[in-house]
Amino acid sequence: MLKELLKKQQPVVYEALKNAVQEDRISNAYLFTGPYGTIKNEAALLLAESIFCEKQEGLACEECNTCRRIREGLYGDLIVLHGAEKAISKEDVDRIQEQFSRTALENSSGRRVYIIENAETASVSAQNSMLKFLEEPGRGVTAILTTDNASRLLPTIISRCTILPFVPQASEAYEEMAEEAGIPSEEAYLISHLVRKREELVPFYEGEEYERAKGMFKQYLNLEGMPREELLVDYDISWRFSSGERDKMKRSNITLLNAFLDLLLLYGHDVIGHDAKGPKWYHDAVSNTKMTERDGAALIMIVAEQKDKVNRFNDLNLLIAQTFRRLEDFNHERNL
Repeated sequence: MLKELLKKQQPVVYEALKNAVQEDRISNAYLFTGPYGTIKNEAALLLAESIFCEKQEGLACEECNTCRRIREGLYGDLIVLHGAEKAISKEDVDRIQEQFSRTALENSSGRRVYIIENAETASVSAQNSMLKFLEEPGRGVTAILTTDNASRLLPTIISRCTILPFVPQASEAYEEMAEEAGIPSEEAYLISHLVRKREELVPFYEGEEYERAKGMFKQYLNLEGMPREELLVDYDISWRFSSGERDKMKRSNITLLNAFLDLLLLYGHDVIGHDAKGPKWYHDAVSNTKMTERDGAALIMIVAEQKDKVNRFNDLNLLIAQTFRRLEDFNHERNL
């Protein structure tokens, strides 16, 4: 059950939510913050279930009809906005306010809940509208915001929320999960640094984005006869997704670029650590590299800066060209 997973992975958050529900001290607004892959969105849904649960015995039973309908998105007094799928607009927030200005549809106590996942994707106008709603929420309304990066939220929004920080899980935990799911141990090492959700481990391992990201990464390392200098050209010809439904194609290319950058981050860290697990080709690349620890740190800085832009950069092609150019300049400066 989700509450058992929350207790295991985030015991501090678990106790805070359990006590708040049991003592009927639920705040008007919460901000669940922590790195990607922590179970913030799942915990937000669990809190919503706990507010509406028919049994009303602490955290949600997760079994009653109300809990089931909430998980299936069929409960009238809960609204969920998925910021990871689509940037939150002012109109999205205004629609919540309009709907919640009326009486509750199902809950006799008048409770209503809205969840905004990845609230950092909200535009400035949307955040200002969100702030107004947080300041004047209406009776019985609870807001639950989640974010991978609280620094992108207005400080005034943060100040109006009860903040619950989610701590990252160790990569070893995801590596173990991957192996338990049947992913070969060598691949599990790489996958565990690219995926931070249990349910996404196997689909990502079996997906085309992972294979293409590894191909790009091998070309960056000058492996298998693929010259690094031609990476940008070969990306356009061989690696990027260029057919299919537009939004799906964009998501696949974002996933591809994120995976490629995550592999570079792992490579930089392993160069600094002078050791690596994973497939033989990867282990050999780390062992035989001419990069110094200082070079590895510089690579990490470049990649981290570019990765930070991926999900908020409008022109993905321009971002990719900029990323490859920065990497190439980095390699020329060090004669790698």
